[in-house]
Amino acid sequence: MSPSALVRSWPALAAWGAGLVQLGLSAGAIVKGADAADRGIGTLLATVGAATLAWGMVTLAKGRLATPRSGVAVSLVGIILLFALMLVGPAQVSIYPVVVAAVLSLAVGVVSAVALRRADRGRPSRPTARAAARTSIGGLIAGAFLLAGVVTPALAATPIGSDAPGASVNEVFMTGHGGH
Repeated sequence: MSPSALVRSWPALAAWGAGLVQLGLSAGAIVKGADAADRGIGTLLATVGAATLAWGMVTLAKGRLATPRSGVAVSLVGIILLFALMLVGPAQVSIYPVVVAAVLSLAVGVVSAVALRRADRGRPSRPTARAAARTSIGGLIAGAFLLAGVVTPALAATPIGSDAPGASVNEVFMTGHGGH
C-alpha cells in the first residue's frame, strides 16, 4: 500500500476533527458566553464548524478534495474565529481545543491550497478518480484512531465538555475553570 493511499482520507478526517472542536467551543461560547460578543462569535463559529464538517463529508464521499476554494475559506475563517473567541472571552476558552482546531484547520487549508495551485497550473489535482478508488480502509482507520486521540481530549477541554457528567479534565487544559 502506498503512503498516498494510506493518507488519502486524512484531509476529510482533519476537517471533521476541526469542525467537531469548533462546534464544542462555539456551544460553550453560546451557552456560557459572558456577553453578546462571545455569543456572536460562538454563533459564527458554529456555522463554520458545520460547514467544515460538511466539507469533510463531501470530500470523503468524492474520494478527492471537494471544492478546494471552500476548504481554504472554511479553514481561514475558522482559524480567525477561534482566535477571536480566545481574545473576546479568554475565561471561557481553553488553549488546547483552540490549538487542536487551528492545527487541523490549517492542515485542511494547506492541502486545499496545494490542490488549487495544481489546478491553476493545469495539473490534475491528486488524487485522481482512479487513485481515489484505491483509498484504503486501513488509511481511514489509522487516521480515525489518530484523530480520536487528539480530538477527544480537545472536546473534553471545551467548556461544555468539561461540564459533562463524569468529566475529569486535566486542569492544565482548563485554566480558569473550576476543578472536578
